[in-house]
Parts: sequence; C-alpha cells; structure tokens
Amino acid sequence: MPKDFLRQIVNPTLLEFEIPAQVLIEIRKKIEAAENKYNFSAFGGDVKNLVKFLQSPEWKELVALFEAANAKVALIKILENAKEAYKDYPEVVKAIEEALKALEKGEEVKAITKLEELKKNVEKALEGKYPTRISENKVVVESDKLEAYIEEDSGEYKMKVEVRGTKVTATWEEAKKILQKAKELADALNPP
Repeated sequence: MPKDFLRQIVNPTLLEFEIPAQVLIEIRKKIEAAENKYNFSAFGGDVKNLVKFLQSPEWKELVALFEAANAKVALIKILENAKEAYKDYPEVVKAIEEALKALEKGEEVKAITKLEELKKNVEKALEGKYPTRISENKVVVESDKLEAYIEEDSGEYKMKVEVRGTKVTATWEEAKKILQKAKELADALNPP
C-alpha cells in the first residue's frame, strides 16, 4: 500500500520545520479539502489522483500559503519525500518533478540540500542526543541544557550557542574540570 500524502508524508515533514501553528492548521485544512475533492488518499482513494491536485488551482493556493509563511523549503521537502514515496507511480513522479521545477530555482535547491546536510552533521556531532530541526535558513537545536543556532554562509558557519545546567561534584577536581571545559567553550565564542 502506498504512503498517504497528508498523514504519512506532509505531517511528518512539517514537524521538521518551524512554521507558526495557525499556518500549519491552514495548510492541513487546504490539503484535506483537496484530498476530499481529488480523492488522492491512500486510504480508500487513489494516489494517482495526486497528479490532478498538483495541477489544480488549490495547489497554487497552497504554494502561495507556504511562500507567505516563508516556508517554501518545507514544501520542497514535502515534494521530495513524496517523489521518493511514489517512485512506483511514474505519472505521479512526473507531476511532482514539474511542481518542483515550478518552485525551485537552482540556488534554492542547493541551499535546501546544504541545509539538510548541515542538519545531519549537527545531529551526528551531537550524537542524536538533542532535538534538531530546520528553521528558515538555519539549523536549530533546543533542549533544556543546550540551545544552538547554526547557519552556513559563503563557506563560514555562524553560530549562537547557549549551554545551561547545574552540577554537584564530590571533589574540587571534578568541579575544576567542568569549569575548564566551560572556559574553553567561552574562549572559542565571541560575545553576543
């Protein structure tokens, strides 16, 4: 059974991006209405009908909504995920590629790919221990102990890092090691 566009592709992909709640609600409403109209749900419909949706006025409205929310990157990622999920449906893949061409300009595709790569590198560096997501043109790490914003710009990486927490140590040596690590981090950063 193929993946369902709204439930198994759109919703999980949207979670990777920082999009205002009201916009998310509107996006889901528009896709749900289109799903009902064009019957492309994997549950009782036909995913091939996604072709009709991608060529419809409703699709253009959805694109405009993503663009207005400065979330075009999320829409491109949704289409890339859908293209992979529906690779056994050539007509759907072709319609997705056409939709991507309409959305993308060469530089935007490269920027999205670089951003995805940066996110993977950050997750690897943090050993998957901290939640990581993409927000606009940067990778964001947010937890109770670590907050970081990282973006790549012309081969340089701009970062803002904040580490917080408490620790009780049994000896001065343990406390000293933690202070030295904190000093090392502080010395590596510029003041905000």
